[in-house]
Amino acid sequence: MRTITHFHRLRNNRIKMFYMLAVLVFAYLICGLFYRQIIQHRYFLQKENRQNSRRIVIPGMRGNIYDRNGILLAGHRSIFSINLYLHELHDEFRKAYLKRANALRQNNVKFNAKKLRRDSRVDVIKKYLDAINETTGANYVVSGEAIEKHLAQKFLLPMKIDGDVSQAVYERLMYVLPKNSPVQLSMDEVRYYPYGDFACHVIGHVAMDEYRGQSSGEKIKTFTTKCQMGKSGIELGADNVLHGIPGYELWQIDTLGMARTLLKSENPRHGNSIRLSIDKNLQDVVEGALGDNRGCAIVMNVRSGEILAMASKPSYDINLLVPKISHDAYNQITSKGSWLNLATQGKFPLGSVFKLVSSIAFLQSGEVLRTDSVFCSGVTEVGGRKFTCKNHTSNIDITFKDAIARSCNTFFYENARKVKKDRLIKTAIELGFSEKTGIELPHEGKGFVPTEAWKKTRGFGSWVCGDTLNLSIGQGYLLVTPIEVCCFTSSIAANRLRTKPTIFFNGNCGNLPNHLSLGLDEMDYNFLVNAMVEVVENRSGKHAKVENLKVAGKTGTAQFFDHGEKRNLAWFTCFAPVGDPEIAVTIMVQEKSKYDSYWGGTKAAPIAKKIVAEYFTKKQISIPRDASL
Repeated sequence: MRTITHFHRLRNNRIKMFYMLAVLVFAYLICGLFYRQIIQHRYFLQKENRQNSRRIVIPGMRGNIYDRNGILLAGHRSIFSINLYLHELHDEFRKAYLKRANALRQNNVKFNAKKLRRDSRVDVIKKYLDAINETTGANYVVSGEAIEKHLAQKFLLPMKIDGDVSQAVYERLMYVLPKNSPVQLSMDEVRYYPYGDFACHVIGHVAMDEYRGQSSGEKIKTFTTKCQMGKSGIELGADNVLHGIPGYELWQIDTLGMARTLLKSENPRHGNSIRLSIDKNLQDVVEGALGDNRGCAIVMNVRSGEILAMASKPSYDINLLVPKISHDAYNQITSKGSWLNLATQGKFPLGSVFKLVSSIAFLQSGEVLRTDSVFCSGVTEVGGRKFTCKNHTSNIDITFKDAIARSCNTFFYENARKVKKDRLIKTAIELGFSEKTGIELPHEGKGFVPTEAWKKTRGFGSWVCGDTLNLSIGQGYLLVTPIEVCCFTSSIAANRLRTKPTIFFNGNCGNLPNHLSLGLDEMDYNFLVNAMVEVVENRSGKHAKVENLKVAGKTGTAQFFDHGEKRNLAWFTCFAPVGDPEIAVTIMVQEKSKYDSYWGGTKAAPIAKKIVAEYFTKKQISIPRDASL
């Protein structure tokens, strides 16, 4: 009896343990189910969406570019495309493949499934292309490799058969293509520049590229259509402002990856337009004045730093680059050397225009007075080397003012030895000749002011007196950009140390502060400006003289090497009107062959005259020639 009771007690304990274990197992399963179904519901839903959804990003249209008066400089034109939607042909691809495969199997012919699938796709597409070719007279073909690549990388996006068909062909196909055809027509907008090569280096160009922005929403596999991205000029510099806000389409796909249902969409938005400081009419004048010369011209508003005109030659028609550039167009632009914006990217020796910098250094030092003079024999000998002066008759006394007006090298040689290299270098750097000006155009170059330390590190030896003499007249290792020279000229006009240029209308809030002056007292400043007036009135810059207008300027001629040949650079920089400066103009023109004879006074100054005269004629400004400073 006792044994039976003990047996029942053990059995009941085992049953209780089994029940407890069962309860624990079921509790674990219920908790796991609750965790998976409730707690992780959103996670699995997002995972499902990522697997079953695809996003197509649609870039927004770029904003327009206008001149300061609201004239359109960069807009859009319509282009017509023939597109093939491959995902709509999935069933036809499958049927064509099975038909060919079954036929081969029945005849006991071995075949490569991948190649057969590719050939079947080509046959299906050829049927549609043949119908288009018959209507248009074209000869459109698509390779199997191109089809495979598109299906692997961009199957939800249309495959372009032709991205730029004529409107006549577009209208013809509109009548013959069935509404449900996988071949569809589209009308897109691409960049258009109404004036061709007008201000091409300032405006720049765009190119079709993959959209690189971030798309909103979950991490769903995304396809992007190509959009217009800035590649040069202000198109690149202001790309973040001009490019539109993208829209998107969210598609649900089936197990084969084919689009089935449009779940959600958002339209793209237009980019912001910008207004440049360029004046269309003045830019036409500047480009016309430059003509076929290789060089550049800049017109700046002295008061605001706004660039009113900027031209670089040779130029190119920007429309040749959109919607895409051909090999012929690229080679043509490259062979002419048209890509570079000489005004902001070119680096050149400055020649005698730098004597204005040296003059400021002399006056600031206190070691050279306005009344000083130097006897010029035409030759200065230093360390066995002869430095010549051929800018005027020899063996005469040259005053400081005449040295600027006649561009006497000897005066600057002698006084550079007196004030030393450090003063010249320091003044040039303070005036901005070793820094970028900060203009909003991309890839701006910066000038170079040589120093003793630089010369040693480059293995050119120690600094010698001849280096100082060369620097004083703008030769030697010195390099500048034309935009730096224009800013410097504007600084003299406004009696300020630095001028910050802008390519945007009202970019500097319409006015530049004048916290720091050139560092000259009133008499020294007036002396410098009067010497520049003398250059235009009676000396080397007389070809820039404008009736009823007082212009202050400086000519310069420097040498550079072009493919191993020594050539001249003709410089002229000026501002007007004296007394109430409004614009600064800088011209730089390069010799193109050994038969040219380019000089600042004879080649660059006449170009400046045309620009200045036209500017003030249109403004109907008349300044008496005896206007005081």
